Amino acid sequence: MKVFISHKNVDSAHAIALQAAFARNKVDTYLDVLDSSINGGGRELTEHIKQNLNSCSYILVVMSQATKDSWWVPFEIGMSAQVDMPTASFLKSDVVLPSYLSYWPRLKTTTDVDKYVAVRKRVEQQMKQRCDSYTQANRRAAETRAFYEALKIELR
Repeated sequence: MKVFISHKNVDSAHAIALQAAFARNKVDTYLDVLDSSINGGGRELTEHIKQNLNSCSYILVVMSQATKDSWWVPFEIGMSAQVDMPTASFLKSDVVLPSYLSYWPRLKTTTDVDKYVAVRKRVEQQMKQRCDSYTQANRRAAETRAFYEALKIELR
């Protein structure tokens, strides 16, 4: 399990706190605020993001008022959606999500990361027991749906 933490630079403090919460749960993350190789834009940055996103199995998006002004956060979300990567959002207190983003589970505190990791492990174990006959793509889609449902219940 490795989580790509997508965020706008002004939200770096929240992203770093989330990274620390995942680390306490022994979960690897990718966080570009710590990656000194990101200096420019264009093709090099696009390839860099794609490579690091492809090395992850989940994406957590830090959502704030600043996210509306980002070009890269929506790009990362779109890239992850194309491969049915499980997506969740972390909401800063000053943000209201548009309805089309409310499908994903929403974390509101860094302690919600503990629930996220526990649910992820539980669903993965359940799917291993049930889904031997699924193709890889079908299993991923079923596992993602089960993860969303279980995490939404846990976060209530």
